Amino acid sequence: MSGYVVDMEGRFRLTKKPPFLTPGYQAVGQKLDDVKGIRKRVLLEKDTTYDVPLQPQQTVVQFNSTYLETTGRNERRRGDAVGWGLALGFVGLSVSNGIIFAIMRFITDFNIVYLSVCLILAFSMILLFFVPLINVLSTELLTTWHYPIRFNRKTRKVYVRQYNRKVEVYNWDELTFFIAYISEDRDIRAVTFDKDGETVTGMFALAFQNNVIDQSLISYFEFIRRYMEGDDQQLKEVKEAIRYIYPIHKKRETPLMSFKRLILNVLYYSHENIEYPERTFRFYPVTLVILPLLALRYVGRVISMLTSYQHCFSRQIEAECQIDPNDPYDLNKNLPEGNLEQRNQPIWKTVSYSVGIAIATIAMLFVGAFIIDMMGAVRPHGDYPSMVGKLWYVVSLGWLF
Repeated sequence: MSGYVVDMEGRFRLTKKPPFLTPGYQAVGQKLDDVKGIRKRVLLEKDTTYDVPLQPQQTVVQFNSTYLETTGRNERRRGDAVGWGLALGFVGLSVSNGIIFAIMRFITDFNIVYLSVCLILAFSMILLFFVPLINVLSTELLTTWHYPIRFNRKTRKVYVRQYNRKVEVYNWDELTFFIAYISEDRDIRAVTFDKDGETVTGMFALAFQNNVIDQSLISYFEFIRRYMEGDDQQLKEVKEAIRYIYPIHKKRETPLMSFKRLILNVLYYSHENIEYPERTFRFYPVTLVILPLLALRYVGRVISMLTSYQHCFSRQIEAECQIDPNDPYDLNKNLPEGNLEQRNQPIWKTVSYSVGIAIATIAMLFVGAFIIDMMGAVRPHGDYPSMVGKLWYVVSLGWLF
């Protein structure tokens, strides 16, 4: 979970510094060398032009000559907290009920004292499992559709919406960037320092991360850096590098879009340029093993989107980000070639996509049920109910007859 809530507090804080409720990095107020979770750092220079291809990596939400807005770092993991929360919640309730049932079996003289003990035990188990979980779930439930990072080219400010609902404003010229090596992958951090040049006063992560090679991270950083530092010719280069606009700022993600965003992290080489997914698609048979987890993550993402709302910056920030109505660089008005799903397309394509997703979801559930049945079959005693049979009973509408 360290990467999941990287340098961002959850919505709820019960104490001043609750590491058990906000796993990740408590960076502010520490010297950068003392920040836990970062094994290695590679400095990135804002005044150096890196000779690498520009790779937006399908993170661009809005683009024009005034500002560039991207998703937050964990957008491609959206739904994981909800999906795992559902699974852990089920386990927590099952364990709690099992303990209470076991205790009550040994209670022969049932009275109010024993009942009180059971209720206290149940409440304690619920707290044990769910209080830490609430803080993580708050990053995906009843929150905004996305956590934007907006780079204003004209005011040279960066606006970052954090998990705790706060919008932090940074001066681009005061930011220091570096590649951070953490436990499960690598990302790009932006930090500001106190007057001593060592104590961290602010930190956030850019949208793209991977665990393979640094060059893809440098390509993404150069995409952002060249937008903020480049001249008009370089601005044109940045614009031409964008093939896809993710329109999460103005409309809720559809189930189809949720499915596409989910598989970006699974079936594509993220260290290549996934602006061109037809070139980066890779499928390995081992992927079939994790289908149940994908189904869980997909359901979690859909629930997360359905319970969330549109993000809006303050009037002051929007006033600083006024767009010229005739801006030739406004890609939200002139969608690039990668936004096929937003163009007018035949109804049969929409129906085909919807049916395909439904079939894929059912297939993932059946694979998960089969694995559960295989684990149950090795039990030495007792009859284990067939999960495949129960799922087929539901899917085949046998409960209607």
